[in-house]
Amino acid sequence: MKRSSLLVRMVISIFLVFLILLAVVGTFYYRSSSSAIEATIEGDSQTTISQTSHFIQSYIKKLETTSTSLTQQAYVLSYAENPSQDKVKGIRDLFLTILKADQDLKAVVLVTKSGQVISTDDSVQMKTSSDMMAEDWYQKAIHQGAKPVLTPAHKSDSQWVISVTQELLDAKGADLGVLRLDISYETLEAYLNQLQLGQQGFAFIINENHEFVYHPQHTVYSSASEMEAMKPYIETGQGYTLDHQSYVSQEKIAGTDWTVLGVSSLEKLDQVRSQLMWTLLGASVTSLLACLCLVWFSLKRWIAPLKDLRETMLEIASGTQNLRAKEAGAYELREVTRQFNAMLDQIDQLMIDIRKQEETTRQYQLQALSSQINPHFLYNTLDTIIWMAEFQDSQRVVQVTKSLATYFRLALNQGKDLICLSDEINHVRQYLFIQKQRYGDKLEYEINENPAFDKLVLPKLVLQPLVENALYHGIKEKEGQGHIKLSVQKQDSGLVIRIEDDGVGFQDTGDSSQSQLKRGGVGLQNVDQRLKLHFGEDYQMKIDSVPSKGTTVEIYINRIETS
Repeated sequence: MKRSSLLVRMVISIFLVFLILLAVVGTFYYRSSSSAIEATIEGDSQTTISQTSHFIQSYIKKLETTSTSLTQQAYVLSYAENPSQDKVKGIRDLFLTILKADQDLKAVVLVTKSGQVISTDDSVQMKTSSDMMAEDWYQKAIHQGAKPVLTPAHKSDSQWVISVTQELLDAKGADLGVLRLDISYETLEAYLNQLQLGQQGFAFIINENHEFVYHPQHTVYSSASEMEAMKPYIETGQGYTLDHQSYVSQEKIAGTDWTVLGVSSLEKLDQVRSQLMWTLLGASVTSLLACLCLVWFSLKRWIAPLKDLRETMLEIASGTQNLRAKEAGAYELREVTRQFNAMLDQIDQLMIDIRKQEETTRQYQLQALSSQINPHFLYNTLDTIIWMAEFQDSQRVVQVTKSLATYFRLALNQGKDLICLSDEINHVRQYLFIQKQRYGDKLEYEINENPAFDKLVLPKLVLQPLVENALYHGIKEKEGQGHIKLSVQKQDSGLVIRIEDDGVGFQDTGDSSQSQLKRGGVGLQNVDQRLKLHFGEDYQMKIDSVPSKGTTVEIYINRIETS
């Protein structure tokens, strides 16, 4: 399967990050805006119902004041206590005067305890006093101790009215009758119908018994089904209905058992939400397209030097010589290119030095050096650098490049055959660091030096082949993670250098040391022979291996030479 280019992957990655960020911000903005709109609707609805409550309170208070004034009027009390026909016209004229002064009043009715009826409404005048005294409004009034009583909506002469009733009492507190004021719906209806509660919103008034005092549809007062339909709003009290299609506000009218409820429709909220959503979508699409174009052209220009470097690496890996990468682009890319070119210079110089050392006495050293500069290790390292560069891991690219340069600098050692133990171990460290970048979690390593032996002089490139054997013949063949440990310890008059791995190992059949060395390959034999040439009898190598457990190689040196 063909991998997409670095440019495409970076553009897609940035696009996805921007998309996620935009989605998160858009969602937050949408929800916060919706919440703000909801809060506005809630506040407006509550304010409207509160103002309505105060208006009705003032409206009723005026009527109650009128009722109380009439029930305490001496002329009216005198008639109620001692009814006489000559007073009827005067009282009726008084009632008519009050009706003219207050357009909200439709009728004034006086029913005395003795059975006389005086009314401004001729249809009421025709009723018998006994019938009227049996009605709820009369019975409620005489049980309230001369206080104004509000009644639910009812029909009077084919029109809907609300009544204020109040008992008349004599000086001793005895019942004299009941005064009733019939209030027109016109003022109340005009005020409530103009309330801004959405296109489908409305307001209604109920008493403590959940009886309609006012409803925009006059016919509902006798409709049990309509009252049933209003129950969800009454039960909601304050807040959203269960279907979240309406918002209910309510407030009790002070001084009464009335409660005004406002049902606000939310079609405005839905419209604003829809507009907001489409606006956000439009802005998001436009922003994403602009971001995509900007990122594409920016990254294409930025990555151009990296592509040139990659092509150069591939050409060198294929065998092309005397080729150098062009230093261009950002600082990190120029630094990578500079280190890469420096590494190539060192490699060229190293190769020149190698070709100059073809003497027989340096055969083993030349073989070891050639082993370290084999194309596979270099190409693999270059592939690792290319991989890191494609993923824009410039810091690791610089680190690996520097490690590779240090690795070859130590291997060359300015043409000298001998090296200090600290430098030899550093050489191994650079090797393992580079291999760690290739194998990742597959490889773990540990190096324990002993500063007392840092200046020990020994042939160069004797430890790296042993570590390489541990990696390729032990760790690489193992399933899961493998560990390599290099340690230097004092022993008797000398020291022991130990290379341990927990790889696959090999079967110990009691072979001789020479057989075990051959099993380790040319590199292990090369190390053994060069150490023997240098240290003679003061040197010894031991190999211990257990199948599936690992292998340990120990180098014993009894003669300490320092530089």
